[in-house]
Order: sequence, then structure tokens, then C-alpha cells
Amino acid sequence: MYTTISQQQTEILKKLSKKNNILSYSRIVLLLGTIYFLYLMMYQKNHLYGFVSLAFIIVFIIVVNIYLKVQSKVAYHKTLKQINTDEISFLEGNHQFNNGVEYQNPQHAFSYDLDLFGSNSIFQFTNRTGTFLGKDALAKSLQEIPTEASILKKQEAVKELSEKLNFRQHFQTLSLLAGTTEKEDLAIKKWTETISEKPKAFMQFFAILIPVLLLISIVGSKFDWHPVFAKLAVFFFTMNLLLIGYFSQHILKEIGKSDRIANSLQQYSKMLHAFETEKFQSVYLNDLQSKLQSNQKTAFQIVTNLANCFEKLNTIANLFVFIALNGTFQYHFWVYKKLLKWKENHQQDLWQFMEIIGEIEALNSLANFAYNNPEYQYPTIASNQITMEDLGHPLISKDKRMRNTIDFSQKRFVILTGSNMSGKSTFLRTVGINLVLSYAGAPIDAKQAVVYPLPLWVSMRLTDSLSDSESFFFAEVKRLKQIVTEAEKQPIFVLLDEILKGTNSDDKKTGTVGVIEKLHNLKVTGMIATHDLEVCKTTEHHLETMENKCFEVEIINNELHFDYRLKNGICQNKNATFIMKKMEII
Repeated sequence: MYTTISQQQTEILKKLSKKNNILSYSRIVLLLGTIYFLYLMMYQKNHLYGFVSLAFIIVFIIVVNIYLKVQSKVAYHKTLKQINTDEISFLEGNHQFNNGVEYQNPQHAFSYDLDLFGSNSIFQFTNRTGTFLGKDALAKSLQEIPTEASILKKQEAVKELSEKLNFRQHFQTLSLLAGTTEKEDLAIKKWTETISEKPKAFMQFFAILIPVLLLISIVGSKFDWHPVFAKLAVFFFTMNLLLIGYFSQHILKEIGKSDRIANSLQQYSKMLHAFETEKFQSVYLNDLQSKLQSNQKTAFQIVTNLANCFEKLNTIANLFVFIALNGTFQYHFWVYKKLLKWKENHQQDLWQFMEIIGEIEALNSLANFAYNNPEYQYPTIASNQITMEDLGHPLISKDKRMRNTIDFSQKRFVILTGSNMSGKSTFLRTVGINLVLSYAGAPIDAKQAVVYPLPLWVSMRLTDSLSDSESFFFAEVKRLKQIVTEAEKQPIFVLLDEILKGTNSDDKKTGTVGVIEKLHNLKVTGMIATHDLEVCKTTEHHLETMENKCFEVEIINNELHFDYRLKNGICQNKNATFIMKKMEII
């Protein structure tokens, strides 16, 4: 489908290119024609040529407007083509989408340890957002622990959106054309939160009086009531300019608070219109649509009105517009008044509308992920059950991906052993990433699954901190303390990888067993990977709630062979010494 759409856009762009060429030549001809007839009017003193040149100017303006619309269409279809080209490239293994590295946070309960952000991350695999708000909403959805009801509603929404390819790509195109940054979006939010300065009463009085007096003076001058009316018309025209010049500092200050706001809002209004006019069946999407209204107006109308206000205010920098319109009736004063009225009525609405845009972008990204992986399954949500059959890691290429089944429903804690490179850490991340996707409402790489949204805590890749004089060991102890503290408050799911690395063997074994016993007593669900086979004896005291599982390695013809299959029991084979001997280290 991506190839078909890309080819369609290529054909559309060819037609638009021809239109562009015709319009470009037409503009040149019309401009030259205007100059030519103005020249004839001046040198032949024939006013007919003046009317002809005026007609040329009018047609020129019309052609320019058509040209700008065609340019807008070109930008739209180029972006839509690029979306499909990027998807084709992505499915071929080229992962070029924004990776959200700025969201990496070593203090987060699980995102840093599971590599949710950064190069070749699940964020990069799913992210199809074009605005900062969309990117931020997607990042949050991958880091939150929602309720069961929330997951089910989002699953329904993602399923529906995954089947609406045209809508998704239309919305994505608009978001990429908006392309807002964090600075731009937060500038809009800041503007809604600040109080704009209201004009003094005398300004409004003179904004009404002076234009009326100007009109009377023009009429009086036109009909020769008295010679003084011509002078009065000039006086009142000048007064209008002086008054708006005095007030322009407030207008410029308002524009300065909202850099690039008009363009951003125009794109946002188009996105809102696209979402408002689409028909949906899912409860969550309909709930979002119902929030896009205020004072019997749609969000599209409200945001478009605001964008138009800012566009009109921006023309204050145009000298011709400034003199002609402000000299006549103080145009920018009345636009400013309209802006204040908008702010009074909808100040609280705008940011909510924008957050909904971000939420739709996030859902669209997850729906695109579902569309690209039709074999993935949506987990069933059930209380206190986590079972995953034929589970795979979505970031590993399909030809190398191994699948395993894990069930925490009966025996809620697993001690995982295996030699080096056998797949322990990868399996921990496989479970963790698929839980994250489940919580976000996305399908996961499993034949079938049942999950429950337990708060997720992971300790896999801790960092030391020179600024805090903190070692790896102390960082790990702090993380374990966080996990225990959280487990004392509520049921949680943990994934631990080879804890207490920086201690001696006996201390490490004693500490690891102590952590496992503590977590077990707190009724924690989860899995710990370890090389210490003595730790596995802990299960002997908790046969009904704890079990050992392992990944094995075989040495065949002096070569290591990993099958990456999860097995019951304790790992029996070792490979560290073999590898060092093979590499002639020992």
C-alpha cells in the first residue's frame, strides 16, 4: 500500500508541477503587461491604458493567490509522498525517525533500563509524530501505568485508527507541515496564561470618533460643502495614524509573546478539522471529539479565528497596510480588541485542544505500529494475570527473533539463569518492552497474552554519577531501595538483571537472596537474572510461588551454539572460560 500511495503522489506532483510552470509564466506575462500599459498611459495620456493595467493587476493578484494555493498543495503531497517513502525504508530496516533521546531519564522506574528512547528504541520504532505535543504525548504514553479501563479504551482506539490509513496519513501530513518545536508550543501555552493589556477607555473613544469624523470630512470634501473639509480629512487621517502609532507598542508586545504562532495555529486548525469531521466508533476517540467544542463553536472555528487575528496583527509591519487601514479606521486597534475578546472567551480551551492534537498523534503512531505488524496481538486485560505465549522482541529483526512463553499467573517470581550471551538480558527486555506496549494500548509481539497493569520497575543498566560521587554499586542499592519502598505501597512487577555486581561472591549471593526473599514477602511479581546458581536454591522454600528458568548453551565441534529457548530449571553449562581459552586470553 505504501508503494501505491507513493506512486499516486508522484503523479499528482507531476500535474501540480505543470500548473506551477504555467502560473509562473503567467505571472511574468501579467507583470510585464502591467508595466507596458502603464508606460502607454503615461506617454500617450490615454486613461484607457490605465484601466487595462488595473485589470492586469487584478488578474495578477488572482494568479498569485492561485499559485500560493498550488504551492500549498505541492508541500502537502510532497510530505505525503515522503511519509510513504519513509515507511517503505523503515520496513527495509532503515530506522530514521526521531528517537526521543531527550526523554532518556536514568531516574525513571523503567524507561532508561529498557532503552525506550534513543537509537533503535521502541520510541523510534513507533514515533510518527510531527509536533512537539505529539512527540511528548507518545513519550508519556510509553512511560505511564494506566488503569485497566484506560488500556481497553486505547486498544479500541488504536485498532480503529490502524484501519484508517488515509485519515492517519492525512493527519500525519498536517502535523509534519506544522512541525512545531517545544519552544513554539510552550510559547502558545505561555500566551494563554499571560494577561494581555487592555486599551484605555479614551483609545476606544477616539477609535470610534476619529474615523467617523474622517468619513464626514471625506464626504464633505467630495461634495464641496466647504474647503475646510479637505484639510480636516487630512488632519483626521493623520490623527488615526498617530493614535495607532501610540498604541502599536501594545500590539507589538502581544505579537512578540507568540513567535510564529499564526502559522502554527493555522496548521493546528487544519488538524482539528480533520479529526472533527472523521467518523469514529471507539469510545475514546468519540470522547476526544466531544471535548473539541466551546460556547457552541468547534475547536476548528475557535483556533482558526485566533490564527486569523494573529495573521492580521502581523500585517502591522507592512507599511502600506499600516498607513492605508490604520489611517482610515485604526484597523489594528480593532483586531487587537477582537483578540482580547477571543482570549476572554477561550483562554482555557486552546491548550486543551492542543493536548488533544498531541494525543491523536500518539494514538496514530501506535496505530501505524499495529498496521506495520498485522500479526501482533492485543493482550487481554485481566486482574492479577501476566501470561505471554510465543513472546518476541519487536526490535529484533524477524529472521533472528526467537519466541518464548512465560507465565506469572501461578508462580509469580522467576529466577533466570544462563551463561554469558545466552539471552537473559534480552529476554528481560522482551518482557518489559511488551508490557510497556500493552500499557500504551498497542498490540504486542506474541501469539496471545494476558496482562494486568502492575507498576513496572526495572534495574538493568545503572550509571554512576561523578557529580554526585556515586558508584555503580551505590546507584544500584538506591534503585533496589526504591523498588522495595514501592512494593511496600502496592503490588508491582520487577525485572532485575544481575544485581550487586560490584561486590564479592559471598556478599553478592547473600544480598541477592535477601532481595529475592524481601520481594517475595512483599508479593512482588517479576523476574531476576543471575549467574549465581546458589541463588536458585531460594525456590526450594517457595515451590508454589517461585520457579527457576534458564537459557542453555552447547559446545559443538568446539563452537558455541545458543538456541535462545527458555527452559525450566537451572542452567547447567558455562562458557566464560571456554571463550577466554578460544580467544587465547588464558
